[in-house]
Amino acid sequence: MTALSAARELRSFLRRNGSRSLGAATAALDGLHAVVPSECSALSVWDPVARHHRSLASSYPPVATTFLDALMHTDPVFTFVQAGRTLVRIRDLAPPLRNGRTFEQVITPLGFREGFTQCLFATDGRYVGMLNASSLDVDHAGDDTVALLELLAPDLGAALDPVPAPRPATARLADGELDGFVVGPGGAITPLSPGARPDLLTPPSPLHAAVAQVRAGLPPSAPVLHVVRNDSVVAVELHPSPPAVVVLHRETPPPAGLTQRELHVLADVAEGLSNGEIAAAHCVSSRTVATHVEHILAKTGCRNRIEAARLSSRWGLLVTPNR
Repeated sequence: MTALSAARELRSFLRRNGSRSLGAATAALDGLHAVVPSECSALSVWDPVARHHRSLASSYPPVATTFLDALMHTDPVFTFVQAGRTLVRIRDLAPPLRNGRTFEQVITPLGFREGFTQCLFATDGRYVGMLNASSLDVDHAGDDTVALLELLAPDLGAALDPVPAPRPATARLADGELDGFVVGPGGAITPLSPGARPDLLTPPSPLHAAVAQVRAGLPPSAPVLHVVRNDSVVAVELHPSPPAVVVLHRETPPPAGLTQRELHVLADVAEGLSNGEIAAAHCVSSRTVATHVEHILAKTGCRNRIEAARLSSRWGLLVTPNR
C-alpha cells in the first residue's frame, strides 16, 4: 500500500470512528505508521483543565510517554511548534532550538536522529492534542510525507475534539429524508435533489416572503414552516447560507388532522380576522366559518381563538391565498 492510499484509509477511519478511545487511537496510530513508519509514535489529547497531555496511544518507552504527557508542553521547542501550527521535524529546527528537555529526556537518550511533532487543532482553532513520531533514520518523514500529514491534520484534530462536529442540515438530502433547493442572489434557484419543488415559491405563496426575510438576516417565524399549497401540506426548513438560503422540504400530514379548509380558516384566525371577514374571503357563510373554528378548537385542544392563533404561529403556518 502506498503512503497516499494509507492516508486515505486513515482519513476515512478517523471520520467514522474518531480517535479519543483507546482502541480507536491505537488503530489510528497503526494507520499513521503505514503513512510514515517510525520506531516510536504517540497520539496525545490535551486536557485544558489539568493543563497537560494524556497519551491515548503510545509506542514510546513508559518514561518517555510520561514526559510527553506531563512536561513536554513546558519545553520552549513545543511552544515554538504550537505557535507555528504546522508539523515540525528536527531538521526544521534552528540549531539553538535543538536542545532543551525534549531532547534531553527523549530524543538523545533513545538515539533518535529524526522525528516530528504535529500540534492538532479543532475547527474553531482550539488546541486539542499532538502527534509525535521519532526515528533512528535521519531521512525520516520526507517532504511528500509531511504534505500528507498536514492534509490529515484537520481530521486528526476533529477526531480528538470532544465537541461533536455538527451534522449539516443538507446531510438529510443524501439520506433521502428531504428534498431541497438553494435560493441564491437575485432569486436564482439551484435544485439540490430530484424532488426539489421551487414551485413552492411561486406567487402568491407566502413562502417567498419568508425566504426574503431569512436572506435579510432575520430568523424564520418557526424552525419548521407548514406551507399549505393546493391540496397538500409541506414542511419547510429555511437555513441561511449567505448570500443564499437553503430550502429543505417534505410533504407531511396536516397538523392535528385539520382539513385544508380548516387550515385556511386557522391562518385567518391567526391574522385576527372575524368570522364575518373570513366568510367573505372564502365566499361561505359566517355559520360555516363558526363550524370550522369549532372543529379547529376541538382537534387542537385549544380553548379559544387566541390559543389557536399561538399554535398557528408555532407551526409556522403559511397558507397560499385562494386565487
